[in-house]
Amino acid sequence: MIKRQQRLERIARVEQEYLAARTAASLLTERLRGNPSYGRDQGWESRAGADFSENLEATYLIRMYAEFEAGLRDYWQSHHGKDTRPAMRQLIRHAIPSPLFSQDCIDNADGVREYRNFLVHEADDEPPPHLARMSVHNAKRHLCTYFSRLDPGWR
Repeated sequence: MIKRQQRLERIARVEQEYLAARTAASLLTERLRGNPSYGRDQGWESRAGADFSENLEATYLIRMYAEFEAGLRDYWQSHHGKDTRPAMRQLIRHAIPSPLFSQDCIDNADGVREYRNFLVHEADDEPPPHLARMSVHNAKRHLCTYFSRLDPGWR
């Protein structure tokens, strides 16, 4: 299987894990309603259950972006034969794109990067006005669209 397809599938699996985790969070919420000490019985405080549910989207978006970054760096090194480690902004916006990439495709993937950076570095604040919140589903769509433009000859 070509690497591009493998990387697309890895990103898609993160979204599937997120959906499973969302279901698990709902089940956990129901369990905690029925038994408020359930968490304590398992070795964790009940607040951790609420935090788990509240942070799911951010957690999985960060994981999804990590898959994208690893794949893009692999593409840069193995397909282009480069041993440098440019900043992700440079890879996404300038080093990787070819005429197959629309500006929207580039901007959307870079938007995921910017939102991920916000989540990692400034999660306690509200996003700045220029930065829209992003769902796991939209991040997957943007990152997979970008990957689908990479050379299918990547092995």
